[in-house]
Amino acid sequence: MNRLVRILASRIIAGLPRDSGIEMSDLIQAGNLGLLQAARTFRPQSGAPLAGYAKFRIRGEMLDTVRRNSGPGRANLTVQGSTADDGTDLEGTIPAPVEHSPHSLLAQNQRAAILHQEVARLPPRYRTVVRLRYSREFSLREIGAVLRVHESRACQLHRSALGCLRRALSKRGLGGLSTLM
Repeated sequence: MNRLVRILASRIIAGLPRDSGIEMSDLIQAGNLGLLQAARTFRPQSGAPLAGYAKFRIRGEMLDTVRRNSGPGRANLTVQGSTADDGTDLEGTIPAPVEHSPHSLLAQNQRAAILHQEVARLPPRYRTVVRLRYSREFSLREIGAVLRVHESRACQLHRSALGCLRRALSKRGLGGLSTLM
């Protein structure tokens, strides 16, 4: 399984800018923590293989580390373009620094208003996940505790909610979430 941690870390680090300040060793350490959590919480009776379950936990810990180590003054960091063995995209976005020209502030306020409208249109459970994750900065584990589901289910809900938001924003002519969140 340590090989899995290294593979996932290399995929994530490849999607980061060189000046991101994130070290491969930091991601491996976070991945090992995710692996330990997966081993503790894995239930064989669920029918899912341990490796598949562990991938979500490992990636989640690594992306949380990227988010924690990327302060508001840093450049917009997006982990994308990497694909897991199961075909899912590895994507996580850290908010961009605030721009200060009057035009950019107006555009930013308009985008934020549209984002709030689309979040309000989400189903209640998705809305809760998005608000806890981005307004209160809850981890997926904390969101799972609030919703009384496993962390892996909270991750699925989060991914689905972001998919709904992406589609809605695309219909309104706005780009990806990385420019909005």
